[in-house]
Amino acid sequence: MKRTLDQLLTTIDVSPHVFSVCRIQAGWRLTFPVFDAMTVHFVLRGSGHFQVGTSPPIPFAPSTVLIIPVQESHWVGEPGAEARIQEAADRCALLGDGLVEFTAGSGAGDILMLCGALPAPYQGGLGFFDLLQAPLAADMVSGGIPATVFDAMESEIGGAGLGTQAMCQALMKQGLIALLRSRWGGDTALPTGTIFHPRLTRAVAAILDDPASIHTVDSLASIAGMSRASFSDHFSRAFGQGPIDFVQKARLRIAARLLRTTDLPIKVIARSVGYAGPRPFSRAFQTVYRRAPVDYRDFAASGALELSADPGPSRGV
Repeated sequence: MKRTLDQLLTTIDVSPHVFSVCRIQAGWRLTFPVFDAMTVHFVLRGSGHFQVGTSPPIPFAPSTVLIIPVQESHWVGEPGAEARIQEAADRCALLGDGLVEFTAGSGAGDILMLCGALPAPYQGGLGFFDLLQAPLAADMVSGGIPATVFDAMESEIGGAGLGTQAMCQALMKQGLIALLRSRWGGDTALPTGTIFHPRLTRAVAAILDDPASIHTVDSLASIAGMSRASFSDHFSRAFGQGPIDFVQKARLRIAARLLRTTDLPIKVIARSVGYAGPRPFSRAFQTVYRRAPVDYRDFAASGALELSADPGPSRGV
């Protein structure tokens, strides 16, 4: 199981953008609008509730990660009818190094959160959103996140300055990967609103072990030891996409990683991920990544890929 997850982590995007610090006074509620990205709140101090859309409020404690799906409004803070309400956009100020501070109440910080965004997965790319599609509150213990992550975050924002945003993004990424590893540590680990069937692990391992093989729904169902219909249903509900879509995304994501981190010839990379040759691979890659493989490699080598606001696969495929 761990080996499969380690392989999966090399093919998915866990790239948070840290954008704000939230301070919520006791008795107050901070409301957030609909966002086009998954919202992540690391609760550094305080306890309360959060509500996503019209679902029931969910309690949280200190050292908890709150994950909000895309296209869902939400609030954090006091759940009672007597709560005073503050819209985040109406009470904000620049904190430092590109971070914005949202405040509800006096700014006492009875609840203190570091907040970030994770873009929904692009066409052609595996994202953290592929694996976590339901509202989630994971505390430090159940989420497997080291206490040092929360402590370092609080220390960073306490003296926000040069490099604070970059440090917080690195810490948030570490926390999210730890959470994902913990959540896939058992047979029912992925909190997608449905049971993650343990036999799916066999199929995922087969894809990641040998992306060049001819994987079909029938062959993957056979590896999983499930009927075709049952396999397709469980896979789609667990990963939010069909098995063959997953195969294609995994192949291209692995190829992109090889382009960034090795000097292997394009034709070798193409064949290693299941393409007959460099031409069909280049067409598929350029359609998704908006660059030919050789240009993508040069762009990554120049360091521009890390600075690009939109370095991932294209939405418009």
